[in-house]
Amino acid sequence: MSTVSTVIVKAPAGIYQGLSHDGVNFFHSIDFLDLPTRFAPAQPAEFAPEQLFDATVERPHEIALSISTPDDARPGSDHPVVVYIHGGRFESGTHEDPRAEGTANARHGVVQVQLGYRVGFEGFVQFPGDEPHAYRGIDDCQVGLEWVQKNIEAFGGDPTNVTIIGQSAGATTALWLMRKDHYRGGFRRVIAISPCYPRHSFAQRKGTLRAFFGKPITRRSFEKASPKRLKRTFKLFRTRYILDMALGPAPFQPEELADVPVLLASTRDEFYHDIGGKWADNLKDSFFKRWIIKKTSILMGLRKESYDLWKFAADKIDPTRTMGRSIGDTQIRRWVAWAGDAAPGDTWM
Repeated sequence: MSTVSTVIVKAPAGIYQGLSHDGVNFFHSIDFLDLPTRFAPAQPAEFAPEQLFDATVERPHEIALSISTPDDARPGSDHPVVVYIHGGRFESGTHEDPRAEGTANARHGVVQVQLGYRVGFEGFVQFPGDEPHAYRGIDDCQVGLEWVQKNIEAFGGDPTNVTIIGQSAGATTALWLMRKDHYRGGFRRVIAISPCYPRHSFAQRKGTLRAFFGKPITRRSFEKASPKRLKRTFKLFRTRYILDMALGPAPFQPEELADVPVLLASTRDEFYHDIGGKWADNLKDSFFKRWIIKKTSILMGLRKESYDLWKFAADKIDPTRTMGRSIGDTQIRRWVAWAGDAAPGDTWM
């Protein structure tokens, strides 16, 4: 049976008490944001260096970050750092996602940070006065990266050797942080796994949200709204864009990315097991099946004039999963291919 002990790290932002077991140190749910309200702009939290924080307890519903380190990590160890940004369609997800916890990386000498950010309306509704390409959820990540730069050396990490890894919405965020108007040198390289952008900007969808919300799209209106009303409005809004990302940064402009090395990834069978994809692919071959696949693919963003060529190629790869492949290609792979073709830095797919 493994023993569990406490471990203390003194960092510029405070003193953190974590847990050590099985050769790994864990520091859970560290606060890095100052958020007086749910819709407030992202601001870094400021604490006294001598303040003691309990980082032994997971608080998955908070906007925070968690750190895993090798048990021999000390200030000056200069371990490489991985910052993982979770997915969740910009609707869900947590910095304590157990599928991405850092034990394996720590045992291979890597300091891992799991970074949380605001999702849903709190993170991705734009208000009057917001910069066109600014979103609170992405600003949260920016503040988190600044916290890493200032504090990760105390945990044994090398602040000059930071890699961002994002999956799904996290990959979208990672690429957005690469934009020339966002990049501040807080990371050296990016791994973007299955990025997924809305096809239209929030400004183009603002009128729809206004109709569902029944009030002006302002910070004051959203701050005053009850959680029940916001939940009901989000459900309606999401249903309106069920064949797309309802929220998220847009438009994607790969030529605006900074010259940062990026590895892009997607899988052919990304949505083979999606309920909608399975339903259509399991239909008996008929005019209706072919029609529903073509109609849905075009609604999801495939150009009408390109459909026949795409269908020919998809059938050559896997004719039994045409709908599943269509979802993956329209929602994911299109962005991967576009970034791979147009990003100015070194790019691998």
